[in-house]
Amino acid sequence: MDWLKRAVCAMAMLAGLSACTTPMEYPKVAQRAPLDVGRDTADFMFAGGSSKIPLGTEVGTFPNIGSDVRELGCGRAGEGAIEWERRMAATWNGELGEVFYDTMKSAGYNVVGDPQRLFEHGEDRHARYAIGARLVDLKGNFCQEVNVWRQIATRRIKGEFYAKVEWEVYDVSARRLAKTFVSEGFGRQTTPAYEGAQQALQYAFGSAAANLGADPEFLAFLSADSPAVTEARASKAKDTDAEFALFGPKPSAKSMHDAIDVVLDGVVTVRQSTGHGSGFFISRDGYGVTNAHVVGEAETVTLRLRSGIEIEAKVLRRDKSRDVALFKAPIQVLRPLAVTPEARVARLDEVYAVGTPLDLGLESTVTRGVVSALRKVEERGRWFDYIQADVAISPGNSGGPLIDAKANVIGLTVSAYLFNGGTTGLNNFIPIGDGLKALHVTVTPEAR
Repeated sequence: MDWLKRAVCAMAMLAGLSACTTPMEYPKVAQRAPLDVGRDTADFMFAGGSSKIPLGTEVGTFPNIGSDVRELGCGRAGEGAIEWERRMAATWNGELGEVFYDTMKSAGYNVVGDPQRLFEHGEDRHARYAIGARLVDLKGNFCQEVNVWRQIATRRIKGEFYAKVEWEVYDVSARRLAKTFVSEGFGRQTTPAYEGAQQALQYAFGSAAANLGADPEFLAFLSADSPAVTEARASKAKDTDAEFALFGPKPSAKSMHDAIDVVLDGVVTVRQSTGHGSGFFISRDGYGVTNAHVVGEAETVTLRLRSGIEIEAKVLRRDKSRDVALFKAPIQVLRPLAVTPEARVARLDEVYAVGTPLDLGLESTVTRGVVSALRKVEERGRWFDYIQADVAISPGNSGGPLIDAKANVIGLTVSAYLFNGGTTGLNNFIPIGDGLKALHVTVTPEAR
């Protein structure tokens, strides 16, 4: 075939189209067969694109006959090679969201953030992951439409791009990079067009996105955080005799003053038909604890977050004798509270109570005191440990956290001694380790 290329080049030169240029070489891309995804994957959205390719880098050339084109009416562009420049970078950064959304949606993934929608939906705000695309390699061959007889270039081009894309999967709630994938794509613009290079780039990106979606490792990663897996964990949690393991934040070393926003974000108001109490999240995937007497016999309760948003949570476990309950909200929690089940508590330790005393309008109330004593109290023939503290609490604080000076949960608010209807400063708190033990729940610090 070399003789044919040389002949075509010679004819091109006689026709006034410039000499042949060596085509760019790049790997052949195999388009993977789609996987049987279904809809049971963690939800995600496209976060945008970036590029490792410096501006001015040659990413495409015009070898007269193109890579697969053999006609004389397709020649070399007057301006020479295609460079990675601002217009193409803008295409990469801002115009690929629709391609990504359509590709992943058609593949069966639980992708949110439809770019065709005018307004944001709640599902967009709570996407489990955000996925960004980084372009690491781009090569292509193009030709320019030319009127051979009149020797006029139309400036419309066609051709193809090879693209290599690095995909970063960002865990939105944990605010960390969770996983990186790499895929390749190939796109061809078969009809001459003024934006032929940009269109070929979009096709190559769509091809790379489809290959990402067809990657079994990508599917397995998203399936690990799928609604079905979450529901299975919740079902296991309903088996009150089974040990149930959760992962929570590492113990805090900050002062309460420095960590106050984190603490307030992790505390919730718990409402049901007979009144309200308090509670708090202990894991990023929506698990939290409160008092059994706060949830009563309800199967579901309403949680009011610090932001004012209200969501429904399922009551999974309760132990009435220890007065503790486990609930699960269908959200990813940005700032759960760090619990210290083995914390050593002593008299005069500074402690804080957080919750919603008396009235719903008093949510996020913080009071401070000290540990007064460590008590053993007999109740219905059993002995239970309590932390006694003078930190001020009122009805509505029940189920909220008792927090040490380093912003770690050491107990749950449960009761107060009253005299003539007023508080006495004699208040009891369930040690958090005892409460979790009664629920058969363990909380292990995250490895991050």
